[in-house]
Amino acid sequence: MYYVALRMLMGDTTRYLALVLGLAFSAMLVMQQGSIFTGIMRRAASSVERVPQVDIWVMHPATQYFEERKGIPDTALQRVRGVEGVDWAEPLMIGGGSAILPGGKFVAIQVVGFDRVSKLGLPSRFEEGAPELIEQPDAVFWDNVGVDLYKSIRPGDVLEINDRRARVVGLVAAPRSFVGGAVVYTTLERAREYAPGERTRLSFVMVGGKQGYDHAEVSARIRETTGLGARTTSQFFWSTVSFFMRNTGVTINFGITVLLGLLVGAVVAGQTFYAFTMENIRHFGTLKALGVSNVLLVKMVLLQAALVGMTGWGLGAGMAALFGLNITPRSTIAFLMTPQLLAISFVCMLLTMLLAAYVSVRRVMKVEPAIVFR
Repeated sequence: MYYVALRMLMGDTTRYLALVLGLAFSAMLVMQQGSIFTGIMRRAASSVERVPQVDIWVMHPATQYFEERKGIPDTALQRVRGVEGVDWAEPLMIGGGSAILPGGKFVAIQVVGFDRVSKLGLPSRFEEGAPELIEQPDAVFWDNVGVDLYKSIRPGDVLEINDRRARVVGLVAAPRSFVGGAVVYTTLERAREYAPGERTRLSFVMVGGKQGYDHAEVSARIRETTGLGARTTSQFFWSTVSFFMRNTGVTINFGITVLLGLLVGAVVAGQTFYAFTMENIRHFGTLKALGVSNVLLVKMVLLQAALVGMTGWGLGAGMAALFGLNITPRSTIAFLMTPQLLAISFVCMLLTMLLAAYVSVRRVMKVEPAIVFR
């Protein structure tokens, strides 16, 4: 009987393809938009993961997410180093301003200052140059973040950052951030000159925990001992993502698109699958006349719905994956397809087909065997 169900489904090739392609389009829309959303959220907190060696971030107690920064005293560095469970601690300063490029254009930039010795906070990937070149006078590393306007900068170019001379000695490549502006990396002392501001200038203290200590407990100990804010890298990452989800329109905008994709899939699948059932209602009546039970007929309809749903979902997932195949972490398009997203989209597609099958099953249950003779 299951073979008969499959023959009924695939016998009308046009109807079968219409069902599969409608569901594939819906699945592709859901996964593509969902992947762009997760990619944007990942970029919103990409700066937290930019330094993989860091276990704990220490900051101003009022800081909610990475881009919200208020300076902390330089003495915080030594106080953090003295807390039990801290293996090492390094400073990181992040400032802003504008830079005049060699061609005369000016752009808004982010200035990142790192410790001269450890160089923790400097991207590990160099397109040109080497870390030791930072010792040269007025030396900075330039990150064009994949923007064409900034790609013209080459080693040897001289910039003017907030009325101070800076010479590019190398090109680095860090993952693209949510804002996507150009980034200049230099020593902590030089960064303070390029981005003057308040009396307290230190943005973060990056901490590595000792082996055998729980990072969450160490961060709590830092908060209690120093009065500063301290979070593990995971906590800081998710608090940054949570802020953007709650306080920007990104979530609702992508949520509407995904919901529309699900509704389109449900309507197309429901209408087409019901029309398919009605066209084959005489066949179901014949099977009833031959003694096939309602339970077996329901299983046949569910088999047809499952096959169409999985085929459509597979095609949609494949098309969405092809869309994001060549998108890199530095591309202007954010894209991150996760196993969780695939699982959620599969469940949504399964529920869509169950709803479509439910409408058809009710009609099949009520069919009379006498319909064969009409």
